[in-house]
Amino acid sequence: MIRTALFIALLANTTALAQRVTTPAGPPATLKAEFDLVYGKTPEQELKLDVYRPKSDAVLPACVLVHGGGWTGGDKERFRALGFALAEKGYVVANVEYRLAGAAKYPAAVQDCSLAVRWVRANAARFGLDPKLIGAWGGSAGGHLVGLLAAAPQHERFLTAELKDVSAAVQATCIMAGPTDLTSATFVESLRKAKEKSNSYTWFGKLYDDAPDLYRDASPLTHFTKTASPILFLTGDLDNPARDQAAIEKLKTLGVPTRQTILKDAKHGCWMQKPWFEPCVNAVDGWFKEHLK
Repeated sequence: MIRTALFIALLANTTALAQRVTTPAGPPATLKAEFDLVYGKTPEQELKLDVYRPKSDAVLPACVLVHGGGWTGGDKERFRALGFALAEKGYVVANVEYRLAGAAKYPAAVQDCSLAVRWVRANAARFGLDPKLIGAWGGSAGGHLVGLLAAAPQHERFLTAELKDVSAAVQATCIMAGPTDLTSATFVESLRKAKEKSNSYTWFGKLYDDAPDLYRDASPLTHFTKTASPILFLTGDLDNPARDQAAIEKLKTLGVPTRQTILKDAKHGCWMQKPWFEPCVNAVDGWFKEHLK
C-alpha cells in the first residue's frame, strides 16, 4: 500500500509538472519558413503545407510531418513547434495538412499524405533537400498515416493521378502512438463498444463488423514487407506501449530495422508537452541520423 501510494504521488507530481508547448507564431532566427503552400487540390479543399529549413545553402534530408486528431480533427499548426525543433537539427521539414473525415472518408487522408511526399520530392531543388532522403513523422492518427507511407507507397488505393511518376516512398519513419493494426482484438473491442461514436466509424463510414476488409486494408501491418522503411515507435509508458508489439515483431521477422522508445511517465500526446517534447525530437533526430544517410 505504501509503495502504491508513493507511485500515485509521484505520478501526480509528474502530471502537475507537465506543461503544454505553445504554438510559435514564427520561426526561430536560425530558420526560414514558408507557410500555406498549396501542394494539391481536391473537390473538397486545397491542400496546404508549411516548409521549414535552416538558413544555409546545404542540401539536407527532409521530413514530412503529419499531425494527429483521430482522423477527424487537428491541424498542421499544432505540430509547428515540433517542425521548427526538428528543422533546427538540420532537416527540411514539410508540415502537412490533409482532408479530415468531415471532408472526405478513407483513404483520402492517406492519398493526401502520399501526395505531400511526392510534391516535396518533386520540389527538392526549390527547397534544397535530397530527394533520396525523405523521412516521415506522425503522432496518433498522424502516426497511423505515416505507417501507411512506410509500408505501402505503391498501393494503388493510396495514390492519385497527380505527380504519378514521382515516388511516394519514404526512407525512414517515426510512428508516435499510432495504431498499426486496426483489426487487433483490443482495437476491435473498443470499436464495438463505441459503435457509431468512434472516430474510426466517422472516418470509414462503416462499422468494423460490416467492413473488416476495409479496416484490414487501412492497417500498416497488413502491408509491411521487406521493402518497408525503417520504423521507430515512440510512445509514453502510460500510453499502451504494447500496441506496437505486433508491428515490431513482424518488421523484425522481415529484416526491417525497427526500435521502440518508451518515455517515462508519459501519456498520449506527450510529444506536445514538456518535459517530453525535447526527448521526442531527439529520438526522431537520432533515428533519422541512422537511416537518412
